[in-house]
Amino acid sequence: MAEAEKKERAAPAKQTAPKAATLQQKFVELRKAIPVIVRGSTNEEHGYTFAKISDVYRLLVPAMNEHGVNFDIVEERATRHDQNGDARYVTSYTQNTGRGERVVWIYEADLVIRWTNAENPKDAMDVTLHAIGTNDGGPDKAKGSAWTYCLKYYLFEKFSIDQGTDDPDAADHSTAPSQRAPQAPTAAPTAGGNNYPPGAAQGQQRPQGGAVRPLSEAQLSRLYKKAEAAGIAQQQVNAQIFQRYGQQDPHNLTRQQYDEICAYMDNAARQGGNTNAQ
Repeated sequence: MAEAEKKERAAPAKQTAPKAATLQQKFVELRKAIPVIVRGSTNEEHGYTFAKISDVYRLLVPAMNEHGVNFDIVEERATRHDQNGDARYVTSYTQNTGRGERVVWIYEADLVIRWTNAENPKDAMDVTLHAIGTNDGGPDKAKGSAWTYCLKYYLFEKFSIDQGTDDPDAADHSTAPSQRAPQAPTAAPTAGGNNYPPGAAQGQQRPQGGAVRPLSEAQLSRLYKKAEAAGIAQQQVNAQIFQRYGQQDPHNLTRQQYDEICAYMDNAARQGGNTNAQ
C-alpha cells in the first residue's frame, strides 16, 4: 500500500463545529436559571413584601454571561408633547398634605430595549416598554423610579419568574368598607392618559348627591394583581388613576371607573403586558 494512501486512511474525520443556539433558545435557558425569586423586602407603610430589581439581576446577569446574551436600552421615546410639539418626558402637580404642599413629578416615556445573541449579533430582538413613575424628590428620581419599575416587572413577566407570594384575591373582604375618608383632588393633572376604554373621560369625578362607598382593600388588591399580570407596577397604576380621573386616592374611584381600569389591565395583559401599558 502506498505511503500516501496510508496517511489518507489514518487521517481523523473532520469534525463539524456545534451550531450556536439562537436567541430564543437562550431565553429558555435564562428562564431555567431564575425559576423563583422570593420577595424579601417589606414596605412598612403598606405591609406588603416585594422584590427589588437587584434581586432579578443577581440571578439573571450570571446566566446572561454564561449563555452569551446582551441586554441594552437603545432608545427613549417621548409619549407626551407640549403645544409646540416638543418632547415632554416629565410633568408635575402640587399635592396638599398634612405637612403642607409638595410637588409630585411624573415621568413617562417608551423605552426600546434590545436583546442580542453575542454569538450572532444579527440575531437580535427589540421590545418597546412603557415606563411611568412618580416621585416627590425631583424629576430625576421620578425617571429612576419609572425605569426601575418598568424593567423589573417586564423581566418578571418575560421569564415567568415565580415571586413566591399568596394571591391577594384569596381572601374576599369586598363587603368591608374602607376606613379611608374620601378626598377631593387638590390639583388637576398636567397631562391626561389616552388609552383607557371609551367613556373613561378625563377628570371624571364621583357622582354628586349621595354617599358612595369607597373601594375596599380587597378590590384594590384585585386591581393591582391585574396590573401586575400586565407588567404594570402599583405606583404606575396610581399615577395613571390620577392623570386619568383626577383621584389621588384610588379608593375614591367610582365603580364604573374601577371596572374600566380593571378591563384595561386585563386587555393589557392579553396583549403582552407592559409593552402596551401606555
